[in-house]
Amino acid sequence: MIQRIQTLYMLAISGFMMALCFTPMVRYMADGTDGAFVAFDFWWLGVLFALAALVPFVTIWLFKNRMLQVRLLCAEVVLLVGSEAFALWASLRVVKTVKAMGEVAVANMQTATFFPLVCVILTLLAIRGILKDERLVRSLDRIR
Repeated sequence: MIQRIQTLYMLAISGFMMALCFTPMVRYMADGTDGAFVAFDFWWLGVLFALAALVPFVTIWLFKNRMLQVRLLCAEVVLLVGSEAFALWASLRVVKTVKAMGEVAVANMQTATFFPLVCVILTLLAIRGILKDERLVRSLDRIR
């Protein structure tokens, strides 16, 4: 279970998404005050990120049912793409609001905003590893 590479991918996905829940996606400075936009500023975005962190962690423990793991990780890809779309929308909304505050307002998107895209790649790699294991098990069953 833990020794498989797809488990490490799923742990990395959970780590990235949990980190995204608490790291700033946008840092801004307006009228001499600086601030940051984090996922839980929009509560539904924070819940979406927490769910996207929970699904691969739960999937790790379903190692005896590989096809269920694949289905859950396919749902995770959809969840990650949706969360990235919402994260970009919310970040651009915050940037637009800060820019409207005045001419000295500065807002920058942080690299954490793009964590879900990294997680999509890691999820696809985990799916590939699980399917590879499934093919190996089926080929060994055929030999017996």
